[in-house]
Amino acid sequence: MSNAGQQPAGLSDRAPQAPVVALDGVDLIRGGRQVLSGITFSLLPGRFLGLIGPNGAGKTSCLKVILGLLRPTRGTVEVLGSAPWELGHRAHQIGYVPQRAYTDRWAPFSVFDVVMMGRTCCIGLGRRPRRKDRERVMESLERMGLSDSAKQPIGDLSGGQIQRTMIARAMCRKTRLLVLDEPTEGVDLPHQDRLYRLLDELRAERNLTVVTVSHDVSMLAAHADELACINSTMHVHGHPREVMESHHLGRAYSCEFDFFSHGHHDPVGHDHAAHGGDHVG
Repeated sequence: MSNAGQQPAGLSDRAPQAPVVALDGVDLIRGGRQVLSGITFSLLPGRFLGLIGPNGAGKTSCLKVILGLLRPTRGTVEVLGSAPWELGHRAHQIGYVPQRAYTDRWAPFSVFDVVMMGRTCCIGLGRRPRRKDRERVMESLERMGLSDSAKQPIGDLSGGQIQRTMIARAMCRKTRLLVLDEPTEGVDLPHQDRLYRLLDELRAERNLTVVTVSHDVSMLAAHADELACINSTMHVHGHPREVMESHHLGRAYSCEFDFFSHGHHDPVGHDHAAHGGDHVG
């Protein structure tokens, strides 16, 4: 299988970049079941990887391995040059937006309060936020288009606004890697498109590396640099167009499905030529 996170074509005269994420031969067994088998890929700074696959395929488990929440049974995982559970203070450079990140709509927190929770690793437990912390939170809210909602109760927001709040929380520090699990679940189409466009802008501004799991294959393919289809093993990994056209995709899902849902007739029509070097394996 090829590595779609290789150095982009045309950069051979530059020093090679170290990958932000690198998995090599990762197996994961939980409860006696093989969840992941031989997962290998790497992801360079500023790249966007979309993880796809059927329900129960191990996508969320793969995210948790990257985050250090699960340790592989076999193989190695490196994030920012270290095993994720050995990052220490550098762990705050990883932002995580879990699936259904905020379900208690009656919690007595404002939008500002929720985003400030993302500064806890910088402030320290039991300490009061400083002026710098408040400024970072407001900058993050403004970047997500939520500054006017800072004082609103989190439960008053729409699904799309809540997801942007969670991204603001994950990004209110020096985040280098953003990991999202089903960020558009329960979010209407206009808010989905806005969310992905915000991610595109953050990548351009901060050289942010993004890993996202989603069942909306066509929307993800329209924005990701790479797609990886997992169903316990890595079935196919590469440029979105090649992945979408690969026969390995149907095998992974064991059925035919509509790649172009929601009216996205050409989900990978945007230009990936600058990245180059991606191959389906």
